[in-house]
Amino acid sequence: MQEQGSRGVAEITKKDLRGVALRWLFFNTSAWNWERMQHIAFAWSLLPVLKKLYQGKEELGAALKRHMVFFNTEMTIGSPIIGAIAAIERQRAAGEEIPDDTINAIKSGLMGPFAAIGDSLWASAINAILLSFAMGMALQGNILGPVIYAVIWVALTWYMMTTGVSLGYNLGVNVLDSEFLTPATIERVTRSLNILGLVVVGALSATFVSLSTPIQWTLQQKATTLQSILDGMMPKFLPLLWVGLMWYLHQFRNWSIMKLLGFTIVVGLVGSLLKIF
Repeated sequence: MQEQGSRGVAEITKKDLRGVALRWLFFNTSAWNWERMQHIAFAWSLLPVLKKLYQGKEELGAALKRHMVFFNTEMTIGSPIIGAIAAIERQRAAGEEIPDDTINAIKSGLMGPFAAIGDSLWASAINAILLSFAMGMALQGNILGPVIYAVIWVALTWYMMTTGVSLGYNLGVNVLDSEFLTPATIERVTRSLNILGLVVVGALSATFVSLSTPIQWTLQQKATTLQSILDGMMPKFLPLLWVGLMWYLHQFRNWSIMKLLGFTIVVGLVGSLLKIF
């Protein structure tokens, strides 16, 4: 038998919320499409809670249909949204009049702020910091580099998702009133994290992007190398130019990652044959 609350509605346990977080962890971009993006993954992740709240086939079907609308956010930092919606669904199952439009409006109002913070904090800053640590070990021939990265990334992601889902469920609709989600706070946090991310990417570029030229010439019986001149102007000048070119092509010319990789390989091969690089 299901544990019942004070209003005869099934209680949502920590185990249920962990099940939601586990589904969201593995399936947050499954069946992703350009029309509604993460809608199927959101409904699938919430399904264990919906099954406990709505016993009838029609009620359960209506609940799933309610969440088959457009939804898209950063998956890890945005996990409180699915917890908050689980709490709101329980309120609705308990008899409170909460229209479908209200539930979808709450999702729409939350996904943007969480995406802004999540993309800056998780997808950029934290991921770049972990990669810099792991890449440093890998370049030294330490096989533990990629292993440590994978273990730490999965552990942090799982912790953030389970904590986020539980936090969202405890706050419920009050998550909208959080001071952390005010426009001014989001702007400050996003700007700070973007600066941090740029600093990390700059350090990664200077450390791991290797590009030099063997071009040299003799003047008055003295050999001069182009690389020494560039180093005198700015150390790592060529790697900086190459990273800037990659950013320009990706940002303003809409080149895909695979196209950039192919371009890099071709330039490297041609430059090596012509003894430019």
